Amino acid sequence: MRPSHSRFKWQFDWKSLLVIVLILPILLSLGFWQLRRADEKAALLANFEQRRNFAPVAITGLAEYPNYLPVFALGEFDAQRYWLLDNRISHGRFGYEIMAVFTLVDGRELLVNRGWVAGDASRQILPAVVVPSGTVQIIGELYRNTEKAFSLGAEPVAAAWPRRQQWLDLDDLGGEFPDLLPTTLQLAADSVGAFEIERMVVNVTPAKHTGYAVQWFAMAIALGIIFIFRNSNLGEWLKRSKSNESNE
Repeated sequence: MRPSHSRFKWQFDWKSLLVIVLILPILLSLGFWQLRRADEKAALLANFEQRRNFAPVAITGLAEYPNYLPVFALGEFDAQRYWLLDNRISHGRFGYEIMAVFTLVDGRELLVNRGWVAGDASRQILPAVVVPSGTVQIIGELYRNTEKAFSLGAEPVAAAWPRRQQWLDLDDLGGEFPDLLPTTLQLAADSVGAFEIERMVVNVTPAKHTGYAVQWFAMAIALGIIFIFRNSNLGEWLKRSKSNESNE
């Protein structure tokens, strides 16, 4: 008969059992969350690639406003009302992203992302923003960010224009701009009114999200292996088996 000490046995340690019960579900959920994010980013890129080849259509004729749809709009920029979105870095340079109010020929208003402008590093002087005058036609693509910006609290809104803010949420503008369309227009680089345009469809690629998922799953596997060794005689059993093989 084979000695009992040569058999695999469980010897549960409640501390390590508690650790794996608490930590393993978190690691697995983070891994699956990253996989879902990878699928979402892949769908965004697919929509972008599909719609970027469409011919621009008049925004005034739209009933829906899908992201990345090329459009053109006829109207006037508001020379006074625009936002400077703070702390926007481009190629290592400090600056602002300019969000402008554009009044369409039918009277409705559209929020337009005019791109990036350099700012004063001391933050004492706001950049001079040139606003096209008169009726102009602008082109670009629709985009509305559905992710809420991280905030430690509500940002105070200044009454004077232009306004310097950290972020801008369309949902918060309905009271002040009742005729505002529920989307924004990202100007094309060759459009009237465009500043420095650097379009980024996704900030993290699907491949990176998949890589992050692999890391979380690898950590879960490592935790499981440590748990098995801590709660069984597997280590001794493997050593004994190897020793027996070398003696034969």
